[in-house]
Amino acid sequence: MNDMSNASLRRFLGLMGWIFLLPNALIALGALWLMFTGISVVGDMRSAEGRVVAHQPVQQYAPRRTANLSVVDFVAHDGRKFSFVDSLVRRNAAEHTIGEKVTVRYPANDPSQAKIGSSAWFSTIFGGVVLTGSSVCMLLGWLMLRFRPKATTIAATH
Repeated sequence: MNDMSNASLRRFLGLMGWIFLLPNALIALGALWLMFTGISVVGDMRSAEGRVVAHQPVQQYAPRRTANLSVVDFVAHDGRKFSFVDSLVRRNAAEHTIGEKVTVRYPANDPSQAKIGSSAWFSTIFGGVVLTGSSVCMLLGWLMLRFRPKATTIAATH
């Protein structure tokens, strides 16, 4: 391989390696955050029984497609009553019916940050899938950087 095509391939693989490596490192951090908030590793987490009391419609990107957020009431461990809108958009069969009982997970020190238990599991699983994908892309980026052709020096001839 001549020096010009070697240098071009080196630059291309270097650029692609960094493109795969850096953004996916940030995506992996976001995926870890999703997983840890989903499984509630940090802090004292509590569970309670809640009831879906309403639906809050949300417009989807597709025209004329709506989905619902579940509005849930529950009583925390200290007897205070709370109401929250779950963060996971649900549509069709995944939607909770009004009056349905659901398991609510919340931090003991801040019950207003509650979510439906199945939403927490979804965050954990989705975070794991995204973490796996971004890890593969980071590995690919590292391999591109690691195994790109070595830079050759052009010897000056006299």
